[in-house]
Amino acid sequence: MSESGSALTIRVMDLSYRCIVGSYCALLGLFLINSLTALDQFSLAIPVIWFLQSAPLLGFARAVRRKNAQQLIWLSLVVLLYFMHGVLVAFDPARRIVGAAELGLSVLLFCALLLYLRVAQKLSDPAVTKSVTNP
Repeated sequence: MSESGSALTIRVMDLSYRCIVGSYCALLGLFLINSLTALDQFSLAIPVIWFLQSAPLLGFARAVRRKNAQQLIWLSLVVLLYFMHGVLVAFDPARRIVGAAELGLSVLLFCALLLYLRVAQKLSDPAVTKSVTNP
């Protein structure tokens, strides 16, 4: 029973990490598409727009890659700002689809971060680990 429980928690942790990476990259891609379609012609403003939208997320690329729990907690707080931005964009009739996509990706990223951090906390806590291995 404890073997299957431990394997399940590791599987959940792996799946949530994959969701974190996928939604993180998808948000960056969404901002790239959004900045490319913001102007009629390509200009220097397009990379600047993308960088300004993506800078808070890009600061956490190392944390996502290294699975640093403390920095992932901060990322979950930053994702809430993107959620608020998505709500504001979703109320604009011209950009409703982009806002809905940003809302969905930010909710997915936030929930995956919470799940990953919760499972990582359970695995790192010696009292919980001892109770799981010795019922």
